[in-house]
Amino acid sequence: MKRIVHITPTLPPAINGLGDFSFLLSQTLEELYPSEAFFLVKDLPPGNKAGQVTEFSAADFYTKLSDCRPDVVMLHFVNYAYQEKGLPFYMPKALKKLKQHTNCKVLVYFHELYATSTSMLRTAYYTTYLQKIIVKQLYALADQTFTNCQLYKVLLSELLKGKPNTLIVTGLCANIPEAYYNKSIRKEDAAMVIFGSQSSRASIYGNPLFNNVIKNAGIQTIYDIGAGHMSYTGAQVQFNALGKLPAEDIAPYLNRCAYGALDYPPHLLGKSGILSAYAAYGVMPINFNAIKEEILDGLTNGADYFDTASALPVKDAEAARTRLLAWYKKRNQKSIATSVIQTL
Repeated sequence: MKRIVHITPTLPPAINGLGDFSFLLSQTLEELYPSEAFFLVKDLPPGNKAGQVTEFSAADFYTKLSDCRPDVVMLHFVNYAYQEKGLPFYMPKALKKLKQHTNCKVLVYFHELYATSTSMLRTAYYTTYLQKIIVKQLYALADQTFTNCQLYKVLLSELLKGKPNTLIVTGLCANIPEAYYNKSIRKEDAAMVIFGSQSSRASIYGNPLFNNVIKNAGIQTIYDIGAGHMSYTGAQVQFNALGKLPAEDIAPYLNRCAYGALDYPPHLLGKSGILSAYAAYGVMPINFNAIKEEILDGLTNGADYFDTASALPVKDAEAARTRLLAWYKKRNQKSIATSVIQTL
């Protein structure tokens, strides 16, 4: 029975996609592999004081990690989640020290690599170089590295300048548990679900093409899920503002809605938890992001996901759903956990 310690920014019930992912992955690993999950958490959510969950700071990170006596450490890495300027140099330092004193295996899951900016007014303009150093340090000490989209494998290859890139691209499982998907429920062709952060939902409703998309797709009912007050006064559309809901209460709306909206850069769709949730439940995604970049994660615009320029409503909805579900099957909870198990 191996002790697997997941280092993560937070855990449910906190609203955090990375916390959801690390928790779901730990559950699936325990189901498929003789292991026991422990968590080192940067910001512990209220009420979560379980014995296998420990809060840490930069100052005591190594001590807390060592006290867990891990056989395997899995760092779920997003630089800003662990240090306000995105410079958690204490992490590679502590992990290197741990490897020097134990037989512990270190796995690093790069949910992000580094931030960039062309504006001298933004902190990332000055910290990109340092963030790249941290990524290279973590890559060098890890026994295996993972990420969620093909673009990050390309960027890491460029960063390593020709050195072998053994990064495994797993995709990203849905943050709404797959167990709640009920394929026997008939989709409502005129219903759309929109969930996610307040800012991402606001950008969807504020998109000048939103009214046209709703009209062309024949949407009559919108279910809005998430924090913050949202409203829509489009003609003949019933708008349901449901507020924040736990994952199990979001699932019924994913089961019944034919369409789901999101605003996410197309070249990074492979790392969108919202897109993964739509895909896991056979909800046809309409992306309101207008960035034009090459799509690297096996999705085809106009076939298994759609945008504001797509012909709507989708003529062969069942075929689109079938392709989307097949795409997701290669990145679901079991698939990702299996990729990790093969490296243990």
